[in-house]
Parts: sequence; structure tokens; C-alpha cells
Amino acid sequence: MKETSDEMKNTQEKGKNFFKNIFKEKKAKTAEFIGAIIGNIIILYIVNSLLSWNLSFIAPSFQDVLWIFNLSLSATIIANIIFLLYHPGWFRSIIQIILNILGFWVCYFLYTIFPFTFNQIIFAYFLKFALIVAMIVIVIASLVEVVKLILRTINAL
Repeated sequence: MKETSDEMKNTQEKGKNFFKNIFKEKKAKTAEFIGAIIGNIIILYIVNSLLSWNLSFIAPSFQDVLWIFNLSLSATIIANIIFLLYHPGWFRSIIQIILNILGFWVCYFLYTIFPFTFNQIIFAYFLKFALIVAMIVIVIASLVEVVKLILRTINAL
């Protein structure tokens, strides 16, 4: 009976440690913010250049989703610039939720407008499936950020 009690305590400790690790505030690193800024500037350039590159699988309707790409990438760049100066956990959670919403909209518009033309239909199905999975993951990540924000708020009181 004692072993069962010890096993239960160990299981409970592992569960507590698991949640502590998930919701533990990550130390902000300046290099990560700078890397994100540079990476997003490069992606912003590429996304805005795709139509001029005359790629066979990019349809002219890509122009219809370009605005949400630009909005999302610009917001991410601005957020990382702000994080260089100010980055408490609660603030990062709020900004991340906003960025996740924008990311969701990017996936949604890509899915609904689908500005791609592939020679083989399997590629279109695969990309549509990947966009659905991405939207689900973004929703889950946003919910995790909301829980983090609530827990940080409760701990601050």
C-alpha cells in the first residue's frame, strides 16, 4: 500500500512539473528578437516578390492575399522591435495572441482564396490539409497563451 501512495505522489509531482514547464516564463533573448526581425523582413520581401518571379504555381489571385501577409509580417516585425525594449511575460502573451489571430487569418485566406495552381491535384489537397492543420495548431497555441496570461495575472495578484 505504501508503494502505491509513493507512486501517486511521484505521478502528482510529475504532473505539476509538466505544467510548470509548459507555463514557465521563458527568458527573453535579444538575439531571438533580432533574428525574428531579420527573418520576417526577408519573408516580407519574398512574399511581395512572388508574383514578379512568374512562378508557374502562383496564381494572379495571390494578390488578393498579399495584404494579410503584409499585415501579419509587419505586425510581427513591430512586435519584435517592441520586445527588444519591453518584454514582460504578460505583455508577450497578449501580443502573441494578436499575432496568432493574424496568422490564423493568413491561413484562412490562403485556404479560401487558394492562389495556387498545381499540375497534380494531390499537391493542392496536401496544401489545403496543411493549412487546416496550421489553423488548428494556431487556435490551440492561442488557447495556451490565454491560459498563460490568466495564470500570470492570478500570480501577480
